[in-house]
Amino acid sequence: MYFMLGNIAFEPVNLTDFNETHSADFAEHAVLKGKPKLQAMGEKLTDLSFAIRLHHKIGGVESRYQSLLSAKAKQDALALMWGSKYKGNFVITDISSTTLFTDGKGNALAREMNISLKEFVGNGQAGLLGAALNVGGKSLLGSILPASVIQGLSKIKETVQKGITMYNNAMNVVNEVRNTVAVVRQLASDPLGALSALPGAIGGLDQALGGFAGATGLGEAFSIIRTGLSAIGDIASEAASFSRDVGEMISDVHSIKETLLGVDEYSDWGNWVSNVDAHFDHFDEIAIRTETAAAKMTAWIVLREDENVEILNDPNRT
Repeated sequence: MYFMLGNIAFEPVNLTDFNETHSADFAEHAVLKGKPKLQAMGEKLTDLSFAIRLHHKIGGVESRYQSLLSAKAKQDALALMWGSKYKGNFVITDISSTTLFTDGKGNALAREMNISLKEFVGNGQAGLLGAALNVGGKSLLGSILPASVIQGLSKIKETVQKGITMYNNAMNVVNEVRNTVAVVRQLASDPLGALSALPGAIGGLDQALGGFAGATGLGEAFSIIRTGLSAIGDIASEAASFSRDVGEMISDVHSIKETLLGVDEYSDWGNWVSNVDAHFDHFDEIAIRTETAAAKMTAWIVLREDENVEILNDPNRT
C-alpha cells in the first residue's frame, strides 16, 4: 500500500502531485518607535493537496470517487498514511473532478481529481481509523513485553505489511476484471467481440487469486506470537477474521472464473450476467469487512513503527 486516506487506497501510478503547507502564527505588537514586535502564537493547521488520476485499468474509478465524496460529506477525520508512515488525521475540504472519458453507457472510465485536506486536531476516534490507531499503548507495551517479543513483533509487522499490499493489489485486479465484465455485458449483441475480452479477465482473476492466497496467512502469522500476548489480542482476532473472509473471497473469485470459462457464443448471456453479478455482490459484501480489517492492521503497522524505539528504551520493560 503506497498511499491511503481513511480506508481508500491509491497506488503510486494514481498519485500525480502532492503539496504540503506548514505555517506558524505570530501576533504583531506595535511599539512607539521602531518595527513591531512579534510574539509566537503557535503552529497553524497543516494544509495538504494532491492530484490523482483514476483509471479503470488500474482499479475501481467510481467506487473510489464515491468513497471520497462520502468521506467529505460525513466530515470525518481520516488517517493519512504514506507508505508505512502515519502523517496524521485530516478532513477533506475540497474535491474537484474532471471526467476524461466514459464507456457507451456514460460510466466514468478515467477521472482526474484534485483533493484538498486540512489537519484535524482533536478526538481521533471520530475518524475511520480512529479506533484502530488506539490499539495498545506505549506505556502498557513497554512494561509487559520482553525484547524477544518486540523483535518478533517487528517480523510480524513486515509480514502484515506484505500481506496487506498483496490484498490491495488483488483488490485492484478484481476491480479491473469487474470493468472488463461490464464491457463484455455491453457487447452481448456481439458474442464474438465479447468473448475476445474474456481471456484478459481470466488472467486477471488468476493474479488476484495469488494475491488473496498470500493475504490469508496473516491470521496464522499473529497466532504464532499470540500466546501470552493479550496486548495485541484484538488485532490478532482481526487478522484471523480477515483471513477467513479473504478465504470466502477466494471462493467467489473461483466461481467468477468458472462462470467466465463456461461462456461461449451460444450461451444465454442474460443468465450469464446474472450469475456473474451474484458472485460479485457476495464478494462486495465480504469486502466491506476486509477493507475495515485491512485499515486497522495497516494502522497497527504504523503504531508498531512509532513504538519500536521507545519501547526498547523503556526502563519499565521486563
